[in-house]
Amino acid sequence: MAPNPSLRELADNRNWIAFGQALSTACDDPAQYGFQDASQLLAHVAQLRGVEPASLRNPLAAVNWMKENAPKALEEENAKIPMTGVLTLSQISIVSKKLADELAPRFFCGQISRRQLDIALRRAEREHGRRVAGHVRMKRAMAFEEEVFTFLKKHPSKLEFGHDVEIVRTSKDNLVPSDFTVLRDGRPVAAVECKAHRGTRHRRYLMETLAMAALRAADGRKSILVVPESWGPSTAEISRLADELSLSNVWVAVFEKHEGQIARLTYLGNTSSKEPS
Repeated sequence: MAPNPSLRELADNRNWIAFGQALSTACDDPAQYGFQDASQLLAHVAQLRGVEPASLRNPLAAVNWMKENAPKALEEENAKIPMTGVLTLSQISIVSKKLADELAPRFFCGQISRRQLDIALRRAEREHGRRVAGHVRMKRAMAFEEEVFTFLKKHPSKLEFGHDVEIVRTSKDNLVPSDFTVLRDGRPVAAVECKAHRGTRHRRYLMETLAMAALRAADGRKSILVVPESWGPSTAEISRLADELSLSNVWVAVFEKHEGQIARLTYLGNTSSKEPS
């Protein structure tokens, strides 16, 4: 079956809210695209995006929650709103609808972060004695990010920017998002983005990850991608792609942490010829 141009346009939409809305509408009437059911349509869209069908559940779930609970934010289609935050709000609403209603407006106007929502969820679970089956990938990503941040705060010199740097969390207002910023004398010299374990790491995903990393380095700063060792061969591949694309300001590092062993951050490739300024 030839790709439907409408589905191709849908699949190429990088605004997760607009994408989720369009996908939800398409799933309501898969026959108009020549599919018998929504699962077939999802499989096709996933193939067009170069991802697994299961990964499409998150934008669908987030958009569906916004339809019922934040229609104005949904209409605005602000792609800067983190999808993980909306998913956390949906979990909070399962434990306490009242709490979710209180937090949602503050989240959508930028007054509270996704991390603060995660803390609120854990607190609500304890207070109500009810645990919510979480989004495994989201929780894994946040745990990995926290481990890397804790390590770098204690050992900033491991980034090879010298001993006079400070690691801080990046402001959510940044045009190009990142997890952490490396400061020297209060001035940013690098951006750090953590990518947690993934079951699938298609070439398209690696290229998109590098594209975002290149944007973080567009002003001459270093852009550092930190991945877990579970990425396996993909770590070497993404480093090779960065070299082939001449992304000299993009560095790839592997973070390892095993029980009973000292955590370690190791750069891939040779960074000695690209000393930080």
